[in-house]
Amino acid sequence: MCKKGFTIIEIVILFLLILGVTFFIIPKNLETTKQAKFISKWIQKYSELEYMFSVIKAQHGGDLHEKINNAKDNNIRKNILLETIKPYLRITSEVKTDYKQYFKNGEEVTPSGKYYFEHFYFTNVDEIVGLKWFNQQCSDKIVCAIMNFDLNGLNPPNKWGYDIFGINIYQNDIEPMGKGIDPFILKKDCYNGGYGVYCAYYYLIGGRFD
Repeated sequence: MCKKGFTIIEIVILFLLILGVTFFIIPKNLETTKQAKFISKWIQKYSELEYMFSVIKAQHGGDLHEKINNAKDNNIRKNILLETIKPYLRITSEVKTDYKQYFKNGEEVTPSGKYYFEHFYFTNVDEIVGLKWFNQQCSDKIVCAIMNFDLNGLNPPNKWGYDIFGINIYQNDIEPMGKGIDPFILKKDCYNGGYGVYCAYYYLIGGRFD
C-alpha cells in the first residue's frame, strides 16, 4: 500500500532542517553584503583621496614641503600636514572615547606596532582618521607618513581590511597600503588569518574577500 502525504513528525523534522539551514546561511549573507558595502565605500574614498592630494599639491606644494622640511621633529611635521588636510577631510574633532583598532585576524593593534596611531579624529560624517609621520627625510620613494580611515567610525568591527583601510603618503603622491607587494603575500594578508593591512590595495585591484 502506498504511503500518502507526510506525517506530522516528518513535517516538523523537515521544518527544523529548513530553519537550521536558514539560520546558517542568512548571517553569512548579511556579513558578505556588509563587507561588500565597506569595499565599495573604500573604493570611492580612495578616489576622493587621490583628488584631494592632487589639489593640495597644486595649492600648497612648495610652501608645504618647505614647512615640513624645516620642522624640528616628526610630531610637528604631522601637525603641519594635519592642519593642511583638515578642511579637505572636514575633520571636526579629536576622538576622546576609548577607541581601539584591531587587525583582521582579531589581534589588537598595540602601541609598539607600526600601524598604531596615538591620535584619531572625527570627520563630519563620523568616519575616523588617523595620521602618523614616519621619516624625517622622505621623497617620492620613501614614505613620509601613513593615514588610516575607519569608514564605520566608532561602530564595530574596527578592523583592518573590514572597515579600516590605509594609505602611504609620499612627498608628491599617495598609494594604498599593499601596492607593490607580492600578489601571494597580498592575498594571504587579506584573508581572515592575516592582518588585513594590504586589503587597501587588494580590493582596489578587484581582489575578493573570503
